[in-house]
Amino acid sequence: MKAIGITVFGIALVAMVGFFAWPGPARPMIPVPQIGLAKDAGFRVRLVPPQPDLVALSAKVTGRAAAGPAQGYRHEWPGFHAAARFEGTGITLRFDDAVNRWRVVLDGKPVEISRPGRQDLRIDGLTPGPHAIRAEKISESKGPALFGGFLLDAAAKALPPPEPGRLIEFIGDSDTVGFANTAEHRDCGDEEIYAATDTSRSFGPQVATALGADYRLVARSGIGLLRNYGGADPDHTMDRLYPLALPGDAAATALPQRQADIIVIGLGSNVFGSELAPGERWTDKSQLRRDFGPALADFGTARAQENPGALMVLLAFGEYGPELVEAHRSASDLLTARGIANRLVILGEPRRNACLWHPSAADHAMIAETLIEVLNAEDPPGSG
Repeated sequence: MKAIGITVFGIALVAMVGFFAWPGPARPMIPVPQIGLAKDAGFRVRLVPPQPDLVALSAKVTGRAAAGPAQGYRHEWPGFHAAARFEGTGITLRFDDAVNRWRVVLDGKPVEISRPGRQDLRIDGLTPGPHAIRAEKISESKGPALFGGFLLDAAAKALPPPEPGRLIEFIGDSDTVGFANTAEHRDCGDEEIYAATDTSRSFGPQVATALGADYRLVARSGIGLLRNYGGADPDHTMDRLYPLALPGDAAATALPQRQADIIVIGLGSNVFGSELAPGERWTDKSQLRRDFGPALADFGTARAQENPGALMVLLAFGEYGPELVEAHRSASDLLTARGIANRLVILGEPRRNACLWHPSAADHAMIAETLIEVLNAEDPPGSG
């Protein structure tokens, strides 16, 4: 018996040591490096003061934006991106942005930029010939910033930008933003959240890529329709912010936008996923359910009028309870009765093991797979 006891103790000790010694999921590098470039990129990058005598390169720009003070695009909504083509051995990107992370992809090679401030990103050392470049904001903005566009010197030649294709618009909250989606921990500080958020890897861009489409994101952490998370900031719900080019500058004039072919709306999580606060006009979730269905249908109807012929998808995160699901079913029925093609997608329960209980990379892949399957379905669009 004594030998058995020693053996059991030894096994337990080894297990305990193994538990504490086993490495947990890696945390993101913080502070985030200002420039990140793979060693095999085949070109050089550096940040320099704004350079004179450069010519703007025409680009395909996607995302809500307002005109810059001189040139370029003021942006705040997530997922803003631009793509262009040129011939030459170098190109310059202009920023006035102290808050965001960017990924620039040149001929398939990525460069990551963090909080560049008022500087130019100079890329040179390219092989002569044609090149394709794309710049995308991958963090969530805390306010307006400026992307000054792609710029060429006299030695380079402009090529026509990529042709626009189908466009899917995703309207939602932090889950649509991709809040901390690359993290593998729920306990995160602000800088970790900044480092772990990558909007380009959220479910919306994944769906668009799989369907050969472009995407536009109109999303904001904590936001909802009718009410925001915890009843906060009631004057800035999505129905009020949606028309704005820049949520932080209501007076900014929006630049023209392409119409969407598909619109995915996921706005119920913050409405039903937090407790009602004192002073709100609802006293229980059943009252909220009663009001939310018609409000969502009205919001979807307005988007359908702005994008004639677009298919509407209502995305319901079912883990927030039957009130949310029932309200979405009601909204889908109302849209169908109004002659607006729509599909209702009720998600299962994601693990939500990224920062602050947000969807992880695996969750985003699951959501994307579900949406792709629905959008590829051959049956005529309708509710359900």
